[in-house]
Order: sequence, then C-alpha cells, then structure tokens
Amino acid sequence: MSGKHEDQLPLAVGLEDEATFQNFVCSLENLQLVTWLQDPGRLDSPVLIWGPPACGRTHLLQACCHLTGDRGAIFLPLRYKDQLQPEILEGVSGLSLICIDDLQFAAGDRDWELALVRLINAVNSTDSHLVLAASAKAADILWELADLRSRLQQALVFRLHPLGDEGIMEAFELRARNRGLNLAAGVTDFIYFRAERRLDVLMDIIDQLDQSSIQRQHRITIPLVKGILNW
Repeated sequence: MSGKHEDQLPLAVGLEDEATFQNFVCSLENLQLVTWLQDPGRLDSPVLIWGPPACGRTHLLQACCHLTGDRGAIFLPLRYKDQLQPEILEGVSGLSLICIDDLQFAAGDRDWELALVRLINAVNSTDSHLVLAASAKAADILWELADLRSRLQQALVFRLHPLGDEGIMEAFELRARNRGLNLAAGVTDFIYFRAERRLDVLMDIIDQLDQSSIQRQHRITIPLVKGILNW
C-alpha cells in the first residue's frame, strides 16, 4: 500500500507516492500540458486545468508538488472544504507552489470565493506558482463573484483529455507493477473487461488487491480476484 507525505500539508490529506510525472500515462493530446507543468519556470501566471472526473487532474497536481519538493508546496483539494476554513489560504502565497484541486466545490460559497480572489491577487505579486484544477471551464462554473470569474478566465487554461481504452489499460498495468503485484496471465484482461473503464475505479481495484491478505510473492489468479472483489 502506498505511503503518504503529509509534511507539506496543513491537514491530513497527503500526497500519493505514486502520483508523479513518471507514473502519469500521457496521451499525445495531453503532452503539451504535462511538458509545461514539468518546467516551473513557465508557471509565471495562474494555470487552470479542467477535465471530467477520473481524467488525472489530481495526479498531475500532486506530481507538481512532488517535483517542487523541499522548495515548499501545498496540495489542497476543495472537495474537503467543509472540513476546512477559507483562512487556510492566507499566507500560502509565500510557498513556491500552491495546487488547489476540485475548484468547482468553492462555487457559490462567498467566503471561499473571496479567499480565492485574495490568493490570486497575492500570488500575482510574488514568485509563487498557482496551479488550479476543476471539472469544467471557469466560464461554465456558477461563481457568485464576478471578480473570481474574471481572474480565472485570465489564467492560462489547459484541457486535460481522458485516456482512451489503451491508455487506461497502460495506467492500470503500470500501477499494478508499481505495487509489486504478481498478476497471472489473463488477470489484467479479466479485470479490465469486467470493471467499469474508469481510471478511478481501476485504481481502486488495485488498492483492494494490494490491501488484501495476499502475500506479495503469491501470484494473483482470476479465481482469487473473483473472491477479493466478490465477482
């Protein structure tokens, strides 16, 4: 099971060890974005990444934090905003990198929207880099504050395209190898054609296999998978 790096965060939402650029399966459609993110010198203005669920937005933001390393980074997923206070954004503009995921969850919450406006203003006057991610284009999200909508529309915008079937299979196999899972012949195809073809669903299956009582040196067979997943 993967470990967590929590020293960069003011809350118990760590970075997945496997969420690196080396472990990101990049399609040709996403090559420009991934190349851009790996060169911090290019991030001289706020960047907004948008794409549908399970397309890899969270992975890329965490990869940016891993790349920044000791220079100081924060990863903040706003799907947990109800457990936080908007004041958490105060002072983070002094960090080298601020990554805010699930931006759409702030829409309609005036306090969070104001905090985001202040953060963008602060970052624009420092050497900090701001990378945001949302499930839709900024113009399609129902913001309460026109100031926030305007600032987001001025960001450098990239669309993150979901992987096709071949890319999803590659990502699944890569995660299995990284976990050291010994899959018998046919197991990958069995899982892939039985499960929903979404990255988050397939990654969860890898987690279930990894967290099972199977010892790593034992081969994982189709009957064993059926038992673990109740198929």
